[in-house]
Amino acid sequence: MTYREGAERFYDLFGAKDDAPFYLELAHRHGEKALELGVGTARLAIQLARAGVETWGIDNAPHMLRAAERSLAREPPEVRRRVHLEQADVRDFDLNERFGLVYFPSYSFDHLITGDDQASALRCIRRHLAPGGVYAFDLAHIPKLKEDSGWFVQRKPLNRERTVVRLGFHRTHPEKRLMSVDLWYEVYEDGRMLERYHEGGEVYIHTPDGIRRLLEENGFEIEAWYGGHDRQPFNNTSGMMVIVARRSRNREID
Repeated sequence: MTYREGAERFYDLFGAKDDAPFYLELAHRHGEKALELGVGTARLAIQLARAGVETWGIDNAPHMLRAAERSLAREPPEVRRRVHLEQADVRDFDLNERFGLVYFPSYSFDHLITGDDQASALRCIRRHLAPGGVYAFDLAHIPKLKEDSGWFVQRKPLNRERTVVRLGFHRTHPEKRLMSVDLWYEVYEDGRMLERYHEGGEVYIHTPDGIRRLLEENGFEIEAWYGGHDRQPFNNTSGMMVIVARRSRNREID
């Protein structure tokens, strides 16, 4: 996906999720030191830091890191001290640190659409896990992928005068297990459009067997597999896969 500078102001407006308790519990259980991949606006990183977790965040987009810094600037000093932000690519990074929890939220692993990119990211993640640490992430689950397309429209008030409209169009390509996605953010006041931003790209739709095999081939074993961040059991009707994995005890990959 390409992320257009300016549109990041609206991500949290449309991206409300109840995933923070899930990642926070894992961070508390695994040493109070976490790394977020694709930190974006730092929505999650700040919530972990408020709860006492030393949280690192990486993103490859400078404007996303600036958005994270703006969010962080509104926090008290003790929270700001716990958050460390770095510009880096999830496919090739080295922070010279180890973490009890590495997490990749908001379906972002889906944005790595080639096997090589997925494997490169997993190797980097594995190198950054502390002994006993875990990698947690979520993926979209579409049990029966078929060729289709469609639109959606969402509206949210930005303030008393302005409204943000988010329009989305997707088209699935089942033979490649890819979905192309286009998003438009439009800001209106008194019926006039003042701003417009477009973002687009492709995401890869994983199968349960495929992601299990990918993890195993790159030195991970699965610790837990859920159908949501509330830890409900995963089944074929689940809309998402929430996976917790650790370094394989039977295989070493450097």
